[in-house]
Amino acid sequence: MTKYLKIEKFSLGMGDRFAHQAKAQLQACIMAAAQGVEIIPVWNKSNREHFIIGSQPSGTRAAADAAVKELGWKKPYHVDADHIRLETVDRFLPHSDFYTLDVADWIAKPADAKALQSFVKRHTELVGKISIPGIEQPFTTTAADVVKRAQI
Repeated sequence: MTKYLKIEKFSLGMGDRFAHQAKAQLQACIMAAAQGVEIIPVWNKSNREHFIIGSQPSGTRAAADAAVKELGWKKPYHVDADHIRLETVDRFLPHSDFYTLDVADWIAKPADAKALQSFVKRHTELVGKISIPGIEQPFTTTAADVVKRAQI
């Protein structure tokens, strides 16, 4: 059985660029919790940011873990490998809980027609009558509508 990571409803990306603010950022989450607002911290730093300042993904994990230990945080927290690509993922694998893919290389490039058709076949829930809470009238979509929206 595959184990999935459940990301809590309210998480906040903590951009600790120089690995010096994790404790202060976590303290802000503790202060919010004292006011009745649960915010789950997600520390992240992109491959580009690591390259610019000469840090490593292990440092992001170490800073987050140290802050959690020092402040006695008992709730979940995460480390995100932010804006990674196939060429950069390996250095993040041991230190991250999940991975945000960098899609910049694919912006404004059309999707493969076969891939679009495969997507529509896998996601039949997108075709037909779709009701969204808070919107009075349901939407009706066709497979062609889904393909068209995926091409935008």
